[in-house]
Amino acid sequence: MRVAVNLFSFRSLFGALLFTFVPFVDANGAPEFGLPINCDLGKTCFIQQYVDMDPGKGAKDYMCGPLSYNTHKGTDIRLKTVSQMDEGVAVLAAADGKVVKVRDGIEDQYFEDYTEEIRAQIRKLGLGNAIIVSHGDGWSSIYSHLKKGSLKVTEGQKIKKGDPLGYVGMSGLTSFPHLHFQVMSRKKVIDPFSGPQKTTPCTHTEKNLWTPEARSLVTYVPTGLLSSGFSIDIPKSRRQLESGEFHQETLSSNSPTLIFSALYFGSQKGDIVEIRIKNPDGEVLREYVSKPAQKDQISKYFYSGVKRPKAGWKKGLYRGEFTLRREGFTLQDNTEITVQ
Repeated sequence: MRVAVNLFSFRSLFGALLFTFVPFVDANGAPEFGLPINCDLGKTCFIQQYVDMDPGKGAKDYMCGPLSYNTHKGTDIRLKTVSQMDEGVAVLAAADGKVVKVRDGIEDQYFEDYTEEIRAQIRKLGLGNAIIVSHGDGWSSIYSHLKKGSLKVTEGQKIKKGDPLGYVGMSGLTSFPHLHFQVMSRKKVIDPFSGPQKTTPCTHTEKNLWTPEARSLVTYVPTGLLSSGFSIDIPKSRRQLESGEFHQETLSSNSPTLIFSALYFGSQKGDIVEIRIKNPDGEVLREYVSKPAQKDQISKYFYSGVKRPKAGWKKGLYRGEFTLRREGFTLQDNTEITVQ
């Protein structure tokens, strides 16, 4: 796999781009940003990680939740499946501006697949295929992990809010299909959810840099379902469920097993997951209740199943029910499959 393509350092880039550094950020003149991706938030895509607002070794998102990691500098908007990435989901200019840097030619891949030698190369390409747009007055935005060969703009090109820049990918240092959207004011990272005012964990304000339209879309979702469905096989990894091609639409009455599985993001310590499989008569064939989660996790999956009875499966609609419970929050999903 070729990974070292048209390298440039984002650190040196910012040194060249933002040479008029000042030690403060003035909220006056800050741009308002529209949604930088063409997807249906909460349905076909989710915000999985936010800017780390904790100045220490821990990590907190702007709502004091765990959807971040130490020193994370952007907003990660993830697709539910790799199939969506393959079909093409557009990345959009969040505000008017001028393209000042473009990088393309880096493969889309799961970072953990490779040897440590290749991982070291990928780490140098952290943001992968990327575009940087200047909005004037020292403000800029970064769009990264873009799909190889999908970039639609060139350096020096003027763009308008909503213009297509490329497609969501998995290039650089990443393990799921997503757009990393980052806002900068000169050399300072700005969380668009909290704006340029000084912010510490658990003292966020209602101020932000989103347009009114975008503001209504970027509602905080602590946990979201990415995939659920039936199969005859037990899922062996998150990736199988994330592929978008693992679950089946129908099963035969002679299928050896009936497996229901679900993948979600935003697992928190103490979460309890319940899974039920019901036959066409509404009878519960299998019920599974997990032990409380021992730690926070970016994503997690569960499955449970039933072996085929000697007489074969009764034909009709089978139902899989997924429920996640935590104090003050419940996530539920129901999926049906036809056994023919």
